[in-house]
Amino acid sequence: MEKVAAAVFNNIRWCEIVCETHGIVGRSTGSAWRTTSKAPAYYPDIITSSNNATVEEIAEMLSNKETASVKDSFANLDLSSLGLGILFEAEWIYHAPLADLKSIPPGWSQVRTDGDLSDWTLAHGSGNVIKSSLLEHRDVNIYICEKKGVVGGFIAALGAGVVGISNVFSNGDLVGLWSDIPQVVSQEFPGIPVVGYEQGTDLRAAIQSGWASLGPLRIWVNQ
Repeated sequence: MEKVAAAVFNNIRWCEIVCETHGIVGRSTGSAWRTTSKAPAYYPDIITSSNNATVEEIAEMLSNKETASVKDSFANLDLSSLGLGILFEAEWIYHAPLADLKSIPPGWSQVRTDGDLSDWTLAHGSGNVIKSSLLEHRDVNIYICEKKGVVGGFIAALGAGVVGISNVFSNGDLVGLWSDIPQVVSQEFPGIPVVGYEQGTDLRAAIQSGWASLGPLRIWVNQ
């Protein structure tokens, strides 16, 4: 549960950082974190921070929202009575710090300029969600890999004693990508565990690459 809690609180911190770049305020209340206005695209309005969160708590948080999405961090709530349906299910994942640090794998570089971020955004397909102000954030690194026609990347965000991985993408070898990520992250954040959450082919690739599953989560949205 300690690893799951670290993954959850890291994810809350990352979502809070993204919201801040859009001028959106988030706050923790009771057993959840919530935004005070609609979150950016692809990001939740509410994230449960405890497996003791209740449907009643979530209902209260939703009462003043026209639209909403909820990240049920422990996949232990049935929010269907609130008019929400499951968008997808995923699993928290974990990779221990690397004991033997190696040089960064070939093709990888850190995104540092607005031009580099434009290239990353075009390859990722996320529109204007990831703002250039994140390039100056001390706890956030954005990475891209370009080699032999393959483009991939991800974002690493430090928080809650772990490094959270998100926005992972590749038009090529997913297993190779997930194998590279701990090595790339360890260059900037040595000795710190790495977490994230994935589903489908990315989850299978991560597990095949040595990541461990920590448990399920669910994303609920208005139907």
